[in-house]
Amino acid sequence: MEIPPAECPRARPWQRFDGLPVAVPVVVAGLLWGLWATGCGGDMDEDRREREREPVSVESMRVESGLLVDVAVFSGQLDAEQSVMMKPEIEGIVESVEFEQGQSVQAGDVLFRLRSREQAAKLREARANRDLAHQRWKRAQQLLSRDASSRDHADVAQAEFEVSEARVDLARVELERTEIRAPFDGVVGQRFVDPGARVEEETELVRVDSVDRLQVTFGVSDEGLPHVATGLSVNVWVRPYPGEKFPGEVFFVSPTLDPRNRRIWVKAWIDNADRRLAPGLFANVDLEVRSVDDALVLPESAVAIDQQGPYVWLVDDEGHAVRRPIEIGLRERGIVEVVQGLAPGLEVITAGTHKVSEGKPVRIAETPQVGRVEQTPPEGALIGEGT
Repeated sequence: MEIPPAECPRARPWQRFDGLPVAVPVVVAGLLWGLWATGCGGDMDEDRREREREPVSVESMRVESGLLVDVAVFSGQLDAEQSVMMKPEIEGIVESVEFEQGQSVQAGDVLFRLRSREQAAKLREARANRDLAHQRWKRAQQLLSRDASSRDHADVAQAEFEVSEARVDLARVELERTEIRAPFDGVVGQRFVDPGARVEEETELVRVDSVDRLQVTFGVSDEGLPHVATGLSVNVWVRPYPGEKFPGEVFFVSPTLDPRNRRIWVKAWIDNADRRLAPGLFANVDLEVRSVDDALVLPESAVAIDQQGPYVWLVDDEGHAVRRPIEIGLRERGIVEVVQGLAPGLEVITAGTHKVSEGKPVRIAETPQVGRVEQTPPEGALIGEGT
């Protein structure tokens, strides 16, 4: 009995066939198995070869040279451009508070007034004594001009007048100290005293911060000393604004290392005219330490490593995968710099590399990307003291 290859049965030794005695199922089963192996085995091999010739779907990009910026990331803290805790210069009783908490103030604005009747009275007294001393000095000069008085008498009158003027200045300063004024433009914080409170020279009144421009401070290890200098550009990113960066510029590099942690302290200005950032925020700082004009950069997903080293899969002109060993340089934050093994214009498989092998036909799933990979740093987490 002959079985067409397209209808290979799955015979079971215990199955009964019409026209055959039940006593010979094993013999019939053996015959059927041999016919299936002969008639269908070739089709399985052909199917496997057909699948191997079928291209696999991958993604790719054409490599082009471009600018590569090597950015080191450091953790730091944002601080106000200027910040001061206001304290009185003299003892006294708070008469009034002239601001609302959180209010913007200008340099010279009065924040607190202390009781000043005593100081005002002393100033009036000093002015009266000054006026009297001035009249005496003028009379002494007139008498001296008529030779009716000695030079010594005129000199004493002049000295008394100058002393009285100095006492007026002192009384005026004492009166001015009863008004506590903002030292610079900024924002007042929480006040710590109320009207009627008695204050002394060390009593904390309110903090004033200049927040239109902030400074970020971060530490760089001694290996990074050649890469930091005033004028360098930085980008700051913080947790409250994921995906957003705030540009700045380095204005200070410490001339010495901090002996406690062997780091160089660096500061940069960050514009904060919209006041979205706040002093005290922890921040990550991107600092450019190196740039290459004609670098070749691939996404990390395109690079594989085995015992022979790193390699990539190329797509040749006939649409087949070709293994290419490479040498890598910078590797961080999802990108890999290729320093040897590639040339501009080559097409590199970036996704689906696990499905390809040498000579395997591939099908590009979408339009290949052209150019270098964007460097997108991770965000939302501080990553330590520096890289």
